[in-house]
Amino acid sequence: MVGNAMSLQSAPKAYDLLAAQPVSAKGLADPARSNIVVSAVADMDGGNHVLSRFGDPIWDLRPYFEQSNVADGQKYIPWPEDCSQELVQDCKAVLYAWFKRGLPGSKPPSARSVCDTATASAIPMMRWLNVLNIKRFEQVKPIHVANYVHHTKSRLTRNANSVYDSLRILDFLWVFRRDTSFPLAACPWRDSSLWRVSGLAKQVGNQFGRTETGKTPIIPPDVQAKVFNYCEEVLAAAPEILSERDAGRLGLRNPALIRIRNAALYVLSITSGMRNEEAIGVEAGSWRCEVRHGVEFHWVATTEHKTGKGKVEFLIPELTVKVLDLMSRYARPLQEKLAREIAELECNPTHQDVTDRMLRLAKAKRDVRKLFLCTSLSGQSDSGGYHVDALSNAGSRVSFRRLAKAAGTDWQLAPHQCRRTYARNIVESRMGRASLVFLKWQFKHSSMSMTQLYASNPMLDASLFDEVLDEMTEFKVDLIESWLSDQPLSGGAGREIKKARAIALKSRTALLAETAAQVHIRATGHGWCLAQEKGCGGAGLYEATRCVGCKNGVIDESFTEIWKGIYQQQTELLAIDDAGPAVKQRAERDVQWARQVMVDLGVLLTPDTSNLNGTSNE
Repeated sequence: MVGNAMSLQSAPKAYDLLAAQPVSAKGLADPARSNIVVSAVADMDGGNHVLSRFGDPIWDLRPYFEQSNVADGQKYIPWPEDCSQELVQDCKAVLYAWFKRGLPGSKPPSARSVCDTATASAIPMMRWLNVLNIKRFEQVKPIHVANYVHHTKSRLTRNANSVYDSLRILDFLWVFRRDTSFPLAACPWRDSSLWRVSGLAKQVGNQFGRTETGKTPIIPPDVQAKVFNYCEEVLAAAPEILSERDAGRLGLRNPALIRIRNAALYVLSITSGMRNEEAIGVEAGSWRCEVRHGVEFHWVATTEHKTGKGKVEFLIPELTVKVLDLMSRYARPLQEKLAREIAELECNPTHQDVTDRMLRLAKAKRDVRKLFLCTSLSGQSDSGGYHVDALSNAGSRVSFRRLAKAAGTDWQLAPHQCRRTYARNIVESRMGRASLVFLKWQFKHSSMSMTQLYASNPMLDASLFDEVLDEMTEFKVDLIESWLSDQPLSGGAGREIKKARAIALKSRTALLAETAAQVHIRATGHGWCLAQEKGCGGAGLYEATRCVGCKNGVIDESFTEIWKGIYQQQTELLAIDDAGPAVKQRAERDVQWARQVMVDLGVLLTPDTSNLNGTSNE
């Protein structure tokens, strides 16, 4: 009930009018079909104002958008006037039915999904059919579908997700065929499915369906370090800049202030794993601290729109809490300006069109407590010459590109990369590969079970935990794949893996997936341990050379510098004159083990194994 109340407040939709509309356009004659109300708003007096009807050339879906990070231009559907109207009318009918009823067994989609499907799938396909002089969907044959699939895949090379999104209207035309006037004659996928045709289906023999197609890239560690360090510099200078602004010496649109906002958005995104719309949605005072077993944990609340969870919380480091405190100060005058505009809109209702006024008032009320605000000239208010709005998704992309350039990297930094990079950083930290950036965060994840962490807070976004687990699987697959390549390996298990390379494999992909699911891999700081239950009991953590002959040990190239250090350290220990015989004997053994590792890894040419005795630790 709380969620519904929030929606009513933030989106002044004309609920009674909209509820009275038919759930399908099928069977209605014009003008009844054309007059179906698609979107409408209500004013404070209860009056209804229709924005779009079924027959309009443009559908205005602005009232249905709860997300703050979507630009107004993405909230319309401009139906093509240069295509067959039979095609257009059936696409309208299908998307309207989906919007009203949802897919069988599913809830209705968001307005964003409808707009995206119309602009990325329906309209491009209609234009393609128009070139072929196909006027109705009943004329579409299997050969047309096959050619369009080929056309789409050639245009969207290696991006299965985009292929899926582009072909989706064909799926809807079949599912909602009873809502169309000229339905498809046959299922476009025959005995297959859009899932398989697009390339998103699980690969044969690969239970994880692992593919790099359309995968969100992980921000490289060197880029993370450059951008993070640049953001730290910007945020360190922020208090002085904000003081200059508060003293009236800097305007609200000064580039130095924009840099503060952009840096803060990156730090929040990369240290929390939030999606962009969730980060943009953070409001003043939405973070808290709790002490558990003597350890401080910090949480920040926001609204999750993608799956409709509503309010969720994310774990953040203390560093990010300080950044959010700084953003509270940054946002205050912008929030005040927004509050003045709200009062102006409520007290002076005649200065603009009532529909625009109601929509603007609703958006201003949604954004007034948000931190990541920007100034926009697109819809000027009467006071100040510009609007204050929550930063849009498009604005965030521009902000991140500017950050990367200012930090001295040409990496195409984008907000959606932060969530997966966050998950990978968690995994690599737990696998002994913590990056410089992760160490700066001083996260509690490193000392706590992720399962316990997520189970302890029912408001936490569980899908982020799922992504961490997915990244753990992929990390293990990548690691095992590197071992099965021709890279040098040492350790007892490493030498067995090298022998296995000579065995012909029917399905390398299946083997990798199966192995990753079953093998327990832990980092020791100087190698990898594959022990399942029985092993050395952790002794190898403190005595690195035990892992060299151990049947559970794998030492790969990533640990080369570590073993160089061990070799140098033990060589120096041998040179000490007053060291006792027991110390010297152990140092000689460890030097030989370290030398063996460096020979295995290609650092040295020949080993000295006079005292190795072929020991195999458990």
